Amino acid sequence: MKKNTVIMAVIVIALIIGAVYVSLDKIGSTVNIWKPALKLTISTGVNESDGSPIITNITFEETRVIYKGADAPVDFPDISVIARNESLLSDPVSYWASEHRVEGKEKYTLTLTFRDSFTPKTGDLLILTIRFTGNRGYILGKNTAFYEWK
Repeated sequence: MKKNTVIMAVIVIALIIGAVYVSLDKIGSTVNIWKPALKLTISTGVNESDGSPIITNITFEETRVIYKGADAPVDFPDISVIARNESLLSDPVSYWASEHRVEGKEKYTLTLTFRDSFTPKTGDLLILTIRFTGNRGYILGKNTAFYEWK
């Protein structure tokens, strides 16, 4: 008797989980809750002449995320990035993505999410402004990277 009750409970839970999964999948396909994002892995180092932080390598990965867009919270010192489309003079098309910088850490992964008014299309040229900030928010270094959306 007890064994049958446990089996029935497991079956009911599995059915509920399956129904929720199917419902979320249908909602996701009609509402489009998956948004494009750009994942950056930034390798850093130190400029030997003045001790300022530098970028030694960047890798990009297009991905999709479920998110409610917002700028990352400020946690100085940090490394941060924002994207513009086609021109440095255009308005930002992404939210600020940032990660707290730690002395000795050489690799940072930031996920850049886009504003609701912008969805990257094949061929869009994203101009990425990458900043290193110090303990009090002053800019220690700034670089520009380019990425063509595939």
